[in-house]
Amino acid sequence: MRAFVLYFVGFLIIYIYNGRICPFVSDLPAWQIGFIVFIPLAVGYMARTILFAQLVLKQKLTVQASFVGWIDFSIFIVAGLGMLAFNTIVYGFPFVESGLKVFMGTFTVGFFVAIDLALQHNRNVMQMSDSMKWTYSLPQVYYPITTKFFFFGTVTIVLFATLIIAVVTRDLFLLSSMPVRISQLHIMLTRKSIIIDIAFIMLVLLGFIVNLLYSYSLNLRMLFKAQTGILERVTEGDMDEFVPVMTSDEFGVIAGHTNTMITGLRDRIRMMEGLKVAGEMQQTFFPKKRVEYEGLDIAATSIFSDETGGDFFDFLEGLGDAQDETVVVLGDVTGHGIGAALLMATTRAYMRMQAEYEHSPAPLLSNTNTLLARDCYGTGRFVTLFCLQLSGEQRQIKWASAGHDPAFVFDANTQEFRELKAHGLPLGVLPDTKYEEVCCDSLRSGEVMLIGTDGIWEATDSEQNMFGKDRLKAVIRENYNQTSAGILHAVANAVKDFRGEEPQLDDITIVVLKAE
Repeated sequence: MRAFVLYFVGFLIIYIYNGRICPFVSDLPAWQIGFIVFIPLAVGYMARTILFAQLVLKQKLTVQASFVGWIDFSIFIVAGLGMLAFNTIVYGFPFVESGLKVFMGTFTVGFFVAIDLALQHNRNVMQMSDSMKWTYSLPQVYYPITTKFFFFGTVTIVLFATLIIAVVTRDLFLLSSMPVRISQLHIMLTRKSIIIDIAFIMLVLLGFIVNLLYSYSLNLRMLFKAQTGILERVTEGDMDEFVPVMTSDEFGVIAGHTNTMITGLRDRIRMMEGLKVAGEMQQTFFPKKRVEYEGLDIAATSIFSDETGGDFFDFLEGLGDAQDETVVVLGDVTGHGIGAALLMATTRAYMRMQAEYEHSPAPLLSNTNTLLARDCYGTGRFVTLFCLQLSGEQRQIKWASAGHDPAFVFDANTQEFRELKAHGLPLGVLPDTKYEEVCCDSLRSGEVMLIGTDGIWEATDSEQNMFGKDRLKAVIRENYNQTSAGILHAVANAVKDFRGEEPQLDDITIVVLKAE
């Protein structure tokens, strides 16, 4: 319906234009002027119906509007050429003084009608966006809105200037063709005619421009509604829909990037859900109950920097013939995230399996390393681990280390620290590594042992100062008279206070044993 109305309006404007602007056409009867304009436009409109069904509807949705615009513009161009040819052949009107003026009028009307119908078709397609198959990726060709407005403004100015020149030259031609002397009355009439013609052209162009601006604003409103509607759903957590990429301008680019963002958010949410499940599963690997060993107060914790971590601790209880031996294990896997968590679970499983046959620290580490080296070969990952064995009522200890920092033992009587050192490569580096086992020592009454990971002493503040082992020893010295859990919390809080607003960059694991 809109196409019919615009073609009819175009007919009226071109009819009036030809009768006023062209000095030769204006001499024809009104019905002949109407006949010359009506026939090519009527034929063009019928051809448009056929082309729309056979050509436009078979194109991709994103280019249909462009095809509509070019088809309508081409119809008006052909119609203008048909008028020009008819006037030249049948009536013998001159090509420049008559034909070009007629053609420019048809060209101008066709330019505005084509743009309006293209915008209207774009709206029709957008209204069916829910039922149409759109692309959701970035537009392959980019035409900025600023470029479109610049092109439209430039063409409009050129057309206006051309039509004004046509008006002036028409009246000058009429004046020059008068056989009698030009009077003041003729000049006044010519001036009046020029003003009327210019006012007619300005009103027509202004009407077309206002109509196109309104039409384009409707398109922008629909695009904005589609964009904001999807974003509102995203803010509510619904990420099942995407923004249709319906244009090749800034709105199309924004829609494409919005869809990329939605895809990224969906992947991120799935990953976070997976990490949450992995973190929950990893927590099941830690001891479920407080470990009890006669004469010792034991506490342990792991504080991850991510959803999952690579630090771990474990207590292998009831070992030995008398079932009075316990192995304390504390490890630190390189890296963070899922990879470290998987390697941590594998290490824990290997150690528990090997402890069934040999739970002395050095052989336990060697056997576990043999299995783990096969898994870690070529990955660059490894595990540092401290292994401590507690035996009997005397709380005798022996230990081995796989590249881990030594444990600290604080003697409350002497106020001195000693370190439980041992040599050995991290687990997973070389399959045939042998580990040093240090024996024998014991935890005497009032002594406090702390085994930790480097996330404690390598924590940094806002000025990149490290917490360090001296601060750790100071915290132990200040809180040795508390329970093992109290000492553990004092260390964790001291590290947190030292870090301040800085993020936790590494996992922190602490095991505290206090001899009663």
